[in-house]
Amino acid sequence: MNLRDQLKKANLLSEKQAKQLAHQQRVERKEKGREQLEQEAQQRQDEVQKLREEGRERTRKEQEALDRERRRREEQVAVEQLLQSAKKPGPGSVKFYFATVEGALPWLELSSREAQEVRAGQLCVVRSGPEGTHTYRLLPADAARRVHAARPDAVAFAPKGVLG
Repeated sequence: MNLRDQLKKANLLSEKQAKQLAHQQRVERKEKGREQLEQEAQQRQDEVQKLREEGRERTRKEQEALDRERRRREEQVAVEQLLQSAKKPGPGSVKFYFATVEGALPWLELSSREAQEVRAGQLCVVRSGPEGTHTYRLLPADAARRVHAARPDAVAFAPKGVLG
């Protein structure tokens, strides 16, 4: 059922108007010819295809943005878990002093092995509490690099060259 039939059925178009429309369409088809009609149909198909492709591209970009945001949130959660599971320093006999970004000079009581590993770059000192607090833990260098990428403020001390 075409549009003309639907309009007639809904009493929006009289029989006379329907015949006039049908006549106009026949005249238009005859004037344009088969090639031009086929060309117009192809143009409409091309426009529809273009709109579909644009919609797919927009959907793909939106999905990529959502995926990036999800991965960022997952990384933040993983980093928080790393910070919470980091090793508490000491107890030990070596006082290890380090300077923070804020200019503070805190120290930790480390075992001689922990102090050696921190100096060698195998362990880094991270802040497990919020910025400005002095709750420190020890984290292996590879985990500290991951923490530094997501939350640079959480790494309180790392020997030169460890974070890259």
